[in-house]
Amino acid sequence: MKIVHVISGLRVGGAETALLNLVSESREAGVRHLVISLSSADAMAERLRAAGAEVRLLGMRPGIPNPLHLVRLTQWIVAARPDIVQTWMYHADLLGGGAALLARLALRINGSGHRLALVWGIRRTEVPTVKVGVLLKLLARVCAMTSNWMPDQIICCAEAAFRTHADYGYARARMRVIHNGFDIQKFVPDATARASFLGELGLPARSILIGIVGRANPAKDYDNFLRAAALLHQRVADCHFVMIGREVDDRNEPLARSMGELGLRGACHLLGSRNNLHEIMPAFDILCLSSRTEGLPTVVGEAMACGVPCVVTDVGDTGQLVGDTGRIVPPCDSVRLAGALQEMAMLSRDQRRDLGKVARERIVQSFSIAACWQKYRDMYTMLLRAKGVTL
Repeated sequence: MKIVHVISGLRVGGAETALLNLVSESREAGVRHLVISLSSADAMAERLRAAGAEVRLLGMRPGIPNPLHLVRLTQWIVAARPDIVQTWMYHADLLGGGAALLARLALRINGSGHRLALVWGIRRTEVPTVKVGVLLKLLARVCAMTSNWMPDQIICCAEAAFRTHADYGYARARMRVIHNGFDIQKFVPDATARASFLGELGLPARSILIGIVGRANPAKDYDNFLRAAALLHQRVADCHFVMIGREVDDRNEPLARSMGELGLRGACHLLGSRNNLHEIMPAFDILCLSSRTEGLPTVVGEAMACGVPCVVTDVGDTGQLVGDTGRIVPPCDSVRLAGALQEMAMLSRDQRRDLGKVARERIVQSFSIAACWQKYRDMYTMLLRAKGVTL
């Protein structure tokens, strides 16, 4: 089986990580992958190549689309002659979907008889509003209008994403949910990580490390997290807050200003973007997700795989992911978030470790990459059989 993936960009993020996981897991099955990034963002490119994928960058820039990019993308798909074109997120769904249809036409005209299936990917829980971005909202509207004839299947990363997009006008009959899979071989508990990381931060052994991982974006609601952290720090002075993500660093003036106003400067540690999360996460005593919107958050699954109990907001399918292994609170409620974090912080280290063990077992049993890839493979096979293609 050969799959061409079309994705908006290759920055470090949830969709990009999910793609990397699928490429890595399917390597031994002999599946060939070509990953095409619409933009020139390539932070994940080398990792994808190391996992066995061919990677190409289309080099689109923000602004008015250049028709030549659609032509080049179509040419790449025709040359690859894939069985599946899998697109990721709105931009790629529309542009990659259009290129896939043109590629089908070109292959039919040249008499090759080659058939391909087109699969869209929805990664957001909420349909974008004008406040999020006029262009993004327009893309989602056009995708909804064409969803009943352009893609053969539409994959949602969460039940919540399925509901909101179906209600928005996406073709419900073509939609299904496949949850993200998590790398249970890479993200594992490490009894030595905590002491090592405390030493790196220069903190005493009694410290309670609360981690949060996510880019500086309104959806992640760092304001909610910082307000909750300020409340918690007044009650449990040993808590320290480790913040990791793109633009989550000392150069982020709004974050720095908020920390200063809330009296958190000595308690917050901004590490920016890090490529070694699998080494850092096992050091956390607690992982926090303060988002106001999510699908199925990658960082929560990875933390659980590392044996770290989580305190999360009830957005997307996050509650379904965490189950009874952590604490779940409403979004945009820093008082409730602080209370849940305090409850978790006041547990003994052994009690948190026991919760973490149950959390890892939940990921291994129900949310592994292997289980995710098998669902994707079964779906691809079903679509190709419907087109008369035998693998």
